[in-house]
Amino acid sequence: MGKKCISLVAIILLLALSHKNYAIAQEIEKEELNIVFLVDHSGSMNSWDGQGILHEIIKAFVDTMQTGDMQIGYVAYNDRIVVSSAPVSVKAQEQRRELKESIDSITYGGETDIGLGLLEASSLFEGCHGRKCIVLISDGETDLENSDTGRTIEDSDRDLQAAVQKCAEEGIQTTTISLNEKTAAYVQGLESIAHQTGGAHVSIQEPDELFPVLCNLFCSGFEYNIYEVSNSHYDEGIQTVSYENTGNSDELAVLLLSDKDIMEASIQYGSQGENIHDIKLEPAGKYAAAMLNESDGNFNITFHTVQKQKIAIFIIGRHDVSPILEWEGEPYKNVMLDFRISFLDKSGETVRNIAYDTGWHGEFENLQTGERVETKITGNEQNLSGTILFPRAGSYALYLSPQGEERSFYKITGIDVLNTLPNSTMSQEIELLTISGEQEIRLDDIFSDSDGDGLTFELQDVPEKIIKAQIDGNDLNIEPVGRGKGEIKLLISDGEGSLTESIPVRVKSLPEAYWQVLAGLFCIMLFYIIKIWRRKKKGTSSKEQPAEKAECAFTGKLNAYFTLLPGEREEIPPLTFALYPVKEKKIVLENMFSNYPDLIDLLGLDSIYLFPAEGRKMILYHDCDSSIMIGNSIVCRSMQYIVSYGNVIYITSKDGTCELEVHYISMI
Repeated sequence: MGKKCISLVAIILLLALSHKNYAIAQEIEKEELNIVFLVDHSGSMNSWDGQGILHEIIKAFVDTMQTGDMQIGYVAYNDRIVVSSAPVSVKAQEQRRELKESIDSITYGGETDIGLGLLEASSLFEGCHGRKCIVLISDGETDLENSDTGRTIEDSDRDLQAAVQKCAEEGIQTTTISLNEKTAAYVQGLESIAHQTGGAHVSIQEPDELFPVLCNLFCSGFEYNIYEVSNSHYDEGIQTVSYENTGNSDELAVLLLSDKDIMEASIQYGSQGENIHDIKLEPAGKYAAAMLNESDGNFNITFHTVQKQKIAIFIIGRHDVSPILEWEGEPYKNVMLDFRISFLDKSGETVRNIAYDTGWHGEFENLQTGERVETKITGNEQNLSGTILFPRAGSYALYLSPQGEERSFYKITGIDVLNTLPNSTMSQEIELLTISGEQEIRLDDIFSDSDGDGLTFELQDVPEKIIKAQIDGNDLNIEPVGRGKGEIKLLISDGEGSLTESIPVRVKSLPEAYWQVLAGLFCIMLFYIIKIWRRKKKGTSSKEQPAEKAECAFTGKLNAYFTLLPGEREEIPPLTFALYPVKEKKIVLENMFSNYPDLIDLLGLDSIYLFPAEGRKMILYHDCDSSIMIGNSIVCRSMQYIVSYGNVIYITSKDGTCELEVHYISMI
């Protein structure tokens, strides 16, 4: 019954171990987006943006992005640097205010020095983490003919090339926006800057086209939903625009943009049958913005207009989602792994209305070496999936983004790829004779690496009293110089990890080697002698009279010493067992050590027997897995051996963690 229970437990464990467990990367962060607006403020911009709408749109963008992980800076240039502001977080109200004030303080004038401006903008990302982008807005080529700065077009071109190279090397994407396209060379110059730095090029005809362009660049598609509710000219009066939002966004921004100052504006919103919220907007010049936490329901946007006032209304909905990376088991290097990615909302539920089946791009980065491994990602209606083979172990991060989306960029960290250390296939010690010459041992035959890594070996310690040793490539050359037992310690490395392993070695003298042969012959002879004696005794036992039969009894005593105990077990004092009181014709060692049941099982004492013999001797017989010796003689299983006064019986457990010495001596 016991064996059946053990078998059942083993089957259950095997089934449990074969079950596929998913390991989830818990540390998830969306990478920060750092933007520097680089805006041409030369005199020619007056004819294109005389009302300063461009400034208003950039300020409106700053206000509507205040809930995202975005940092924005601003550089205004003509033939000088007019304003230079490094990226600051738009979440902080005071920083937003200071940034908008610096934008408001600028007027158009002077010549155009694009190289000077781009070099300045590229230098403002020091200390920034995450994605870095420059948005260059200009209406013309470099023109320094009337500049009093002393700079030439050659100076500007030289700075421009240095800035482009810096952006390309540091991963600063530069998106260029051309205005009022005058010449093909002007457009080609901006397109070249974008192409060399991995950015995009966009052309617009009117300043109010800039806001949807920025939304498409940095907050479209995956995480954001942008709706242009209205874009019309209105007569003088009070206007109302209605909109029903069913996007279930976590946050909502409402933005009004105009070519003239906005006067009064308010928003009423709420679901039917619930409380209606009424918010009065505070116009900031030519725009007004409001951030809403509740996004569902009907919206009525009311605003006052003057004659022929143009008003554009945008609704920006934002989903707060996080990607979850899952795969089967633990990731090891050099093993093809299948993974999947899904997205969770703030409540921990899987988001179903994400465009999983659109194009996605993913790269795994080794955070120690910087090496990146690109992976192909496909999507279905529920999640993303892909395969990856990691060439190295270590900590990795996954960079994930929808193709073509600058803003929806995620970084999943906490991915630990494991390296399997080398393992030994050798279970026995190396045995040599003192007369043996130099021996060559192929270490590749003893140690292997399941990852397929090449191994290197280094000697750490050698038992110099018995052998000489040296490493030659992957070969270990050893030569005996004495006799005894010892361990050769090796440092084994697979290039990413290392461990110390020991190779046991034993060198024997000729007498030791031949003694074992003689002991074996002696055991065979003794076996046959006992066998013949038993046959003779069996044949004559019926003729002998009871009074004439010789009776044998135990004499003397046994002293027992535990010379090695497993683990942290407390030391056991010497034990003594008197044999002369024993009347039985057989002693099982298990009975003498009944107070130590764990050691009985470990040493197999329940299978070791003693029988009384003539001349105050005993016969030892065993059928266990332990190593047993009488003095220097090995005791074989299922054979009988004579034990005399003064003999020592050595019993060593199969795993080598426990040793027992039993001394057979006479009583004093």
